[in-house]
Amino acid sequence: MKKNMKLSGILFATALIPTAAVLIALQFLPAEIPAHYDINMNIDRWGSKYEILLFPAATLVIAVFMYAMARFAAKQENGAGNEKVMMICGIALNLFFSAMTIWSLVLAFKAVSGREIDGVLSVKIIFIFAGIVIAVIGNFMPKCKLNSLVGLRTRWSTSNEDVWFKCQRFGGVLFVICGIMMSLISALADSITLILTINIIITVIAAAGSIIVSKLIYDRQQGSIGK
Repeated sequence: MKKNMKLSGILFATALIPTAAVLIALQFLPAEIPAHYDINMNIDRWGSKYEILLFPAATLVIAVFMYAMARFAAKQENGAGNEKVMMICGIALNLFFSAMTIWSLVLAFKAVSGREIDGVLSVKIIFIFAGIVIAVIGNFMPKCKLNSLVGLRTRWSTSNEDVWFKCQRFGGVLFVICGIMMSLISALADSITLILTINIIITVIAAAGSIIVSKLIYDRQQGSIGK
């Protein structure tokens, strides 16, 4: 219980990182900054500098949501472990949004000072951090107990505890591999189109593979029971 309270504190502390970064940056930014970029990271709209407050606001909303889900998970049967997993995943998401907020501020300062924005580098950073978050979530998936909220949930994986555990273990390994590949490919690729295409393919394969394997695990167990 004390450990989960500590995680709650870390969850909300990390959720405040974007707020602190933006409030400091607002003191130095001009009235208008880049408000939107196209797929190649070219600025296609300028807007009020206060629009960047959407980043910390979204991070706080996500933190509150993850905390609420964690508390709900704790009230379920076998919920203590699931509460911890939800908290850790929430912290990982907070750090991801913190990194995205800080990088958005870097881009804003570059744009208003007339310096060129490296679109490829920006997309690399987004997907490198996204891959890390996916790998972290995958690492904790096997620790999820059977529940109605989190984990690899299909009609087959939720059939019983044994199938659930095997599905979470396989899905967790697949997500860790997916996250590592996403980060590595994003770091090495030199084209925005290549980064986007490969990472979309990796994500689809990981998601589809997890669902298909959950069915295979279920069918195998049913077959062994039938014998």
